[in-house]
Amino acid sequence: MKKSFLIPLTIAIVSTTACSAFRPSTQAVNVTCTPDSSVLTVNGQRYKSPTQIEVPRNRDLSIQCNKKGYHPAQRTIGHHFNGTGALDAAGTLLLLLPGIGLFTPGAWSLDQTDVHVQLFEEQ
Repeated sequence: MKKSFLIPLTIAIVSTTACSAFRPSTQAVNVTCTPDSSVLTVNGQRYKSPTQIEVPRNRDLSIQCNKKGYHPAQRTIGHHFNGTGALDAAGTLLLLLPGIGLFTPGAWSLDQTDVHVQLFEEQ
């Protein structure tokens, strides 16, 4: 091969390989519990409501809200294979290098990034 052909080929391979590997491993999530002053727990850590936190994008998110005199509430936010991961999967059919991105958190996204949990009074 000529050297002039290798440079564009190398650029093409590098720019289309493992795009998911370059995405952040965390994702911002906004969580609110109503009524105010509820105790908010996300993945075992306590926060004040409302809050915005960075959580791993390749794991489910567990949210609990509690307040005296109210029924406790729990929500689980799942995660899914995102478009960047799909592109890496398709690229793997042509070249093996994009497959690296499939093993990184960047190939996933949370199902929901704005979460509101409503507590209801005990009777």
